[in-house]
Amino acid sequence: MSKELVALVEKSKYDDTALLDVIQFFEPKLKNCLYQTHPIYREDLRQDLTIILIKTIKKYDVHSVPGFWEMKNRFSNP
Repeated sequence: MSKELVALVEKSKYDDTALLDVIQFFEPKLKNCLYQTHPIYREDLRQDLTIILIKTIKKYDVHSVPGFWEMKNRFSNP
């Protein structure tokens, strides 16, 4: 699923249907986290988190993700 998700994120830059698919992919995790909130505030928080998710997906650059060795060097060299 990860390759499909990466492809959807890339496609979501210009395709709203792909964006909805990515949001639906994260929906179960979002709902699970919302159970930690008082029921009165859940819907407002869900909407706010969805907006943040959309903004993050839109500006996420799939091609700038560092590889393993690059990350290792970043954390081992202060």
